[in-house]
Amino acid sequence: MLSRRINKHLILCRIAPIMSLLLCYTSCAAFQTQSNQVRHSVQRAALSACCSSSTRAVLAILRKRTVRFHSKHPLRYQQPTAAFSTKLPCVAEPDVIAESGLSKWAFLPRKKDGTSNKSNLIENVLVCGDGDLSFSADIASELESLNITLFATVLEDEATHNQVYKLSASNTKKIGASGHRTIFGIDATKLPSYFGLESSDPILFDRIQFNFPHWRGKANNRYNSPTAAAILPIIVDSWQICDCCGTFPRQLLNEFLKSASKVLSPNGEIHVALCGGQGGASATSLQEWRGSWTASLFGGEHGLLLADTFPFEAQYRLSSHRGVDRPFSLGKDPMMHIFVKPDGVVEAPRHIQLCCRHELHVIVPDDNGVSYVCFIDQICSGDAVENIIQNIVPDGVRVEVPARKILDYHETHEGNRIAVFLVVYCSERYPGTRSMADEWRAKTEIEVAKVIPLRQNRAGRTVSHPFPYNSLHPEIKYNTKLC
Repeated sequence: MLSRRINKHLILCRIAPIMSLLLCYTSCAAFQTQSNQVRHSVQRAALSACCSSSTRAVLAILRKRTVRFHSKHPLRYQQPTAAFSTKLPCVAEPDVIAESGLSKWAFLPRKKDGTSNKSNLIENVLVCGDGDLSFSADIASELESLNITLFATVLEDEATHNQVYKLSASNTKKIGASGHRTIFGIDATKLPSYFGLESSDPILFDRIQFNFPHWRGKANNRYNSPTAAAILPIIVDSWQICDCCGTFPRQLLNEFLKSASKVLSPNGEIHVALCGGQGGASATSLQEWRGSWTASLFGGEHGLLLADTFPFEAQYRLSSHRGVDRPFSLGKDPMMHIFVKPDGVVEAPRHIQLCCRHELHVIVPDDNGVSYVCFIDQICSGDAVENIIQNIVPDGVRVEVPARKILDYHETHEGNRIAVFLVVYCSERYPGTRSMADEWRAKTEIEVAKVIPLRQNRAGRTVSHPFPYNSLHPEIKYNTKLC
């Protein structure tokens, strides 16, 4: 009886901080229309009920986030959310993607009018790191009926795989019965050595798929870069952190995309399934983006465009949790990420486009004057600058000047009025990188200087690190002085 009372006491001690945290977060939402003073008083009351200093620290962060993002003044630029409202079938589902009319085993639409071609089926599929081979076994018969060749691969050798996974032999047999191949000992970061020009039998793949890549073992801190800021929203949303969301093996994703890009057919696609928030494409703040795997950033470095993302519902047996035959949690809203080689036709949805930004400072001429060929109103509106830059960047890169400000004489102390523009390069159909964007910035300054005098002490500054378009306007609202 005494032991039962002690156990109950221990359980209550553990639950109390969690319940207090839940109370604090709920109170923030309930009183978001009230004054900051009311919300803060409720939060302080909940904070005093918490038992541990770690819980107080989390609450302090939550309070800052609540004050900032529940402001009575809404964002000036609201981002579209329709792209996330409809759940599309993933590659593991038997249906047809209704939104585009495209079979799940066909290439992305390549026609300029956006129509699909259902007969444009892929010819082969390479599945990497398939755990106990359940995913490949699940799709084997369907691919056979479509005359699509499947290459199912795992990292372990055959003996080790049979020893670790109880379904290894049966899944291998099922894949073989459909006329497909199972290849053991394939490192997904070294695909060219097995299938590329370095191999004895080179082959290019129309689709390469890697579902939920992760490093084996409990923790590999050399390759993972977890951040509390990135994990915090997961705690709030689901009150648990799945193993694959708690670590960030960016190096694995980077090396896989580099490897896969070298054995991808010209119209081929790389499909990578990641837990919700891991890819970073839907990040609405730089903090959230930096805490993700920055998937589109790595893709761009290897000439790949993140062409689409959609919810992924895994309908096969999940295994290989830390290298053993055990299922793992995917967390909330896992997403499929589709990478392609740019062809000038496939265009990424705006909310996942990768961007770089920089400021451009030009000297505004006297009233009623002109600067070579540009009138003052053209300069101040940003139209002249935007038109010049759009002719500099390659086709497939969109230029925006979303914010601007005129600095008066007393603000510059230079005897001139200065027009400051925020210039943004967006990767629509072309995978830009920071180094590319900085080259465009240098050319921009040269070409603009031919038309409008530049503020020389602000020229030559490197562009920002890449970020998703969704985080652009919140960044303007909170962290720049431009409007």
